Amino acid sequence: MTTTVTQAPDMFGPEWAQAVREAVDAEPSEELRASKLPTYWEWIEQVRAGYDATWVLSDAELPAALGGGPAHLLLEWQQGRCVRAAVVDAAEVEGADYVLAAPHEVWRELVGGANAGQLVMYRRIRLERGNVLRFFRGIYFVVEALDALGRVPARVD
Repeated sequence: MTTTVTQAPDMFGPEWAQAVREAVDAEPSEELRASKLPTYWEWIEQVRAGYDATWVLSDAELPAALGGGPAHLLLEWQQGRCVRAAVVDAAEVEGADYVLAAPHEVWRELVGGANAGQLVMYRRIRLERGNVLRFFRGIYFVVEALDALGRVPARVD
């Protein structure tokens, strides 16, 4: 019997982007739902129901082994569903509603299990562009999506 070892996709690579889209678009597991109050999930569902926005997650310090230089993951939301995830160039960053930026070390921490809410609260992941009030009206939805992204395996170095 042959065992195939599957390597995690490169962070900010196209395979990882697709896996992130699937993860952020999925419903939370029963185990995750049980870890928080039902009213929290009701609020998330209410915000998500009509959520339309485009996010870009930026890493200015992507290591050379992963392609180097700045990297940008675009997540496009329509009616609460993530309909597109793609690694994009700087030109597509300009059209995003929100740009969230962090050093590579912070993205590595997120994929390693760090709490997305704390990373945002302590400004380690920063909103660089976008309507601050509108963004923070949906912050728990954003945090849950970032936590889902953090559960996607990725090669980070």
